[in-house]
Parts: sequence; C-alpha cells; structure tokens
Amino acid sequence: MSNQSLPFLCASITVFASADLTFGALKQSTVPTPGGFVQACAGPITCGCGGWAGDDWMGVYNGGTPDLHEMAFSGNSSASQSASFSGASNSNTSSGTAGMGYCTMEATNSFLSTDHFALGIANGGWNETFTVSNPAHAGQAGIMQFTVTVIGRLDATGITGSAGISTTAYKDNFQLMSSPLANPGNSDAISTDRQYGNWGIATYGNPNTDGKNVNGTVTYAVPFTFGTSFKLGVYVNCRAGQRSSGGFGTACSSHATLSQFTWGGITNIYFNGAPISGSMITSGTGINWIQPVQPNTCPADINNDGFVDDADFVFFVAAYNILDCADPSMPSGCPADINNDGVVDDADFTIFVAGYNDLVCP
Repeated sequence: MSNQSLPFLCASITVFASADLTFGALKQSTVPTPGGFVQACAGPITCGCGGWAGDDWMGVYNGGTPDLHEMAFSGNSSASQSASFSGASNSNTSSGTAGMGYCTMEATNSFLSTDHFALGIANGGWNETFTVSNPAHAGQAGIMQFTVTVIGRLDATGITGSAGISTTAYKDNFQLMSSPLANPGNSDAISTDRQYGNWGIATYGNPNTDGKNVNGTVTYAVPFTFGTSFKLGVYVNCRAGQRSSGGFGTACSSHATLSQFTWGGITNIYFNGAPISGSMITSGTGINWIQPVQPNTCPADINNDGFVDDADFVFFVAAYNILDCADPSMPSGCPADINNDGVVDDADFTIFVAGYNDLVCP
C-alpha cells in the first residue's frame, strides 16, 4: 500500500481549489494582508499526501464525512477553529489558534493500521507587509533575517503511527528558497530547496511507542529591495497522521501538540552578505517586529486581570449574542469575541468554558 513517510511532502502535489472562500479556499495566497488564517481538519480518509504549511489542507480529504473548519482574520487579530471526527475504526481531532506572530495547535488520531490515511491536522499562520529603508542603499537588494520559536510534543504508537510539526515562509506568495543565511535549527533534515523547519516521528514496530520533544529555533532569510514594500507570510501545521496503510488492522495512535510557535524577532539586515546598521523597518499593522511577539495565551481572560473566573463570566454574559462587534455602540474592542469572528456566540462560549477556572494566566 502507499506509504506516507516523514517528510510528508510528495513528489507531485495535487492542487485543490474552490471559488467558495468559506470552504477549502483559505491558504497563504488568499487571506487578507495583513492577516492570516487557521484550518482545523479531521477525517477518516485522505490521499496520503499533502503540501506545505500555509497550503490548503482541506483538499487532502477524499472520502468519508470529514469535519473541516477554517477562518481568516485581518489586521492585528486572530482566529480559532476546532474539528472532530469519530467513525467505526478511527477517530481524530484538531484545534488551532493563529494570530499576528503566533500560533498554538493540537491534533490527535486513533486508527487501525489498515485505515486509509486517517488524519487530524491544524494549519495556519499570518502575513504582514514590510518596508525596509536605508538611505545608503535605496533601490538595492538586501536580506532580512528573522527567527521563529517552535515548542511542542510528538507521540505515536503501533506499527503506523505518525506525527509532525512543520513550518515554512513565503515572500509575496512565493515560498522562500534555500539561503546560506537560513537555518532549520535542530529540526529533522529533509531534501528540499525551500526554507523550512520540520519535526516528525513514525513508528515501524508492534508494539511500539515513540515520542519526541520539540524545542527549536528556525532562522529565515527574506530577499527584498530597500524602500520597496513586500509581503511576508509565516505558517505552521501540526499533524497527527498515519505512516502507511496495511498490515493486520492493529491499533495505532498519534498525537501532536504545538504549544508555542512565535515570531522571535528580526536578527539582522544584510547588504552584500554582511550585516548593516541604519535601517528603518515599517509594517502594515504597526507591530514592532524587531522584537519577539508575546501572544495572548489566555484569551478567556476577558477583563485581562490574569485570571479566568466569575468576573470574566459576568463580562461574557453581558456581551452574549452581540451579532456585530463593529457596531460603535458595542464595548470597545468587543473582548468577549474570543475567536475574533465579529460576533459573540456559542463558539466563544466553548473557548471560555475550556479556560474557566484558569487561576493563573501565563
């Protein structure tokens, strides 16, 4: 049977497209700028292949009744989605939050080795516009070097367990090509001419349990022209998959957790292969990308006092069923709209309940 080994990239990738921007059409080239998106997908049957982080992963599901969700966001905002599938021989879940400069994700998968590439995957990230100016180099070519931090955990059991976390980046919708100034850090090496970070595990024995802690820094290098605006997209996915399809129907599982994926800051601006000073960097959102991004890791803390408790619940109840957070009569910023989709509804309540009684927000 077909084998989905790690790395997961196929020699040829089928492109799936849709004119409907509400289903299966979100990818790094279609989302708002600045902005981003998140996908959460779970289902029993896939093609056993896939693309890079930031691609549309909904198209890999080609059978059964998968649970597929996605959401875009614009500006300095964020989006959250989750998915869950349960069938006769397999079950899987995924969830993810993506914002400007950060993502958190999780995926699980329980299946039989004879299933046809069951998969839970979360996928997404953000993009921003940058202009790098330097009076001594206007109109000349330079390179902007930045880092991302990746922290998580991968686990797999059985003869075909497989889990992974991957990241890549794009300039003006084109994936960044290999550069001497880019470095995948301590991630697993894959054969590619693109800039990336990739961590994966796959089991081959029965019984077999495999696990890996992920804690790395990926360095990217973006070519640009001084004084000319460009779009930079940074994306990641978190996969709980199936290495192969075959054997004798033994029970397998996989679990991937991405607890931190954050922008680490701009480390250098290069000209003619050497770092230079005196450059000014501006962005579309006004975020200071020279510094690391610190995400809000406790979105259910509506009143921002460091706790998720009854005080936050009072705020939530008062805002529940707000149907248009852009209405000027609504509370400033609409903080109870936890998933940033413009309304305060049951989707926000689900996130709030998950965080309730978190007595010390990070």
